[in-house]
Amino acid sequence: MDFLILLPALGFFLLNVFVPGPNVLNTIATSIGSGYRTSLACASACGLGILLWATAALFGAAAFFQRFPLANQSLIIIGSILLLYFSYRYFKRSFEKKHEIVSIKDQSFRSAFWQAFLIMMTNPKVLTTWLTVISLFPLITESLINISAFIILSALASFCGHAIFAIFFSSKKAAIVYLFLYRPLNAFVGIGFCIYGLNLLVNTLPHLIFYG
Repeated sequence: MDFLILLPALGFFLLNVFVPGPNVLNTIATSIGSGYRTSLACASACGLGILLWATAALFGAAAFFQRFPLANQSLIIIGSILLLYFSYRYFKRSFEKKHEIVSIKDQSFRSAFWQAFLIMMTNPKVLTTWLTVISLFPLITESLINISAFIILSALASFCGHAIFAIFFSSKKAAIVYLFLYRPLNAFVGIGFCIYGLNLLVNTLPHLIFYG
């Protein structure tokens, strides 16, 4: 198969990994307070968590598309609305007065792993992210090869992304960089998601209304 067709979906997924959320913040706090070796447990837990989320979401979506083949256009609308919701959340973060980083001190590798895994499996952002990915990139559910490849790629991407945070934030100076970039990064992503979501709505709604 041509893995290049999965790159847009993987890029969207990676963007959500690198924009700070509960899992990223937990990894950063563990790295600052307990060191990068312990925070690598968080990265491992996030990789495993995404492996489980992706398996459930993609195989479930594949079965749904097989039973309701005409649902694609409606799901694109849902994905567009979720993008606008993400945009609102990122804009809201960009206007926060000050964002402080807490540190989780003296945590063991094992406790760090299970804490990160629990956060990953109960994080509503993960669910909405997968709903958006499936809505906007239904091709990843078109075959068993696509599904399997994307499950593995997304799990590796999650692990590598959180591992980068784990290593980077083991340096105290990195916190200054993070605080400097937090607001503009969220604003940039919010603008991008807003434009993309509106563009999808404009291009998809007329077709859905016409065929409906």
